[in-house]
Amino acid sequence: MKWQPFKPKDPGCFYSEPNLLTLIRLILSLTFFILATTRGNPTYNFIGLAIHWLGDVLDGFYARKLKQETILGAEIDIIADRIETLFFYINFLFFRPALFLPVAIYLINFAFVDFYLSYQFLKFDLISPIYFYKVSRPVYILNFSSLARFSNSTVVTLLLIFLPQFQIIASVFACGLIALKSFSIHLLYKIGLTYKKQVSTV
Repeated sequence: MKWQPFKPKDPGCFYSEPNLLTLIRLILSLTFFILATTRGNPTYNFIGLAIHWLGDVLDGFYARKLKQETILGAEIDIIADRIETLFFYINFLFFRPALFLPVAIYLINFAFVDFYLSYQFLKFDLISPIYFYKVSRPVYILNFSSLARFSNSTVVTLLLIFLPQFQIIASVFACGLIALKSFSIHLLYKIGLTYKKQVSTV
C-alpha cells in the first residue's frame, strides 16, 4: 500500500497522519511528565505541557488543511488532551500544592464536564466538535470557536503558572467554565430530543 501523507482521508478512516501526530505528542508529552516526576524537576513538566499545546495545534491544523479529519482522530484527540492535562496537573500540584483548589475545579471542568460535552458530537453525526455550528451556533461560539477553545484549554493554566497569587481569579474562571458548559449540555440535550424525533420520522 502506497503511503500518501497529503491525500484527503474519508471521515470513517482508521489511519491518518494527524492521528499519528496525536499519538506521537501523547507519547512525547507523557515522557516529559514522567521525567518531571522521577527527577523532581518542574522544567520537564513545562516541556511536556508545551509539547501538548504545540502538538494539539499541529495535528488539528494538519487534519483540517489536508482534509484528513476523521471521527477516530477527533476521539483520540479529546482523550489525549485529557490524559496530558491530568498528568501535567498531577505534577504541578506536587510542586505547588497550595494551588489545589483552582486545579481541582479546573480538572472537574476539563476532565469531566467538557469531556462529556465534547463527545456529544457523535450523537449528531459530526466529524468533530469544531463542527457544532451545524447543530447549535451558541454552543459552537461558547465552546468550540477558536477563542472559546483557547479560553478553555489555556487561560486557567497560564494564570496558575504566571500569576499564582491570583488563584482566586483562576478558581472563579474555572467555575464559570463549568457553568457555561453545563448550560451548553442543557442546550444540546433539548436539541438532541428534537433531532431524535426528526430521525425517527424519516
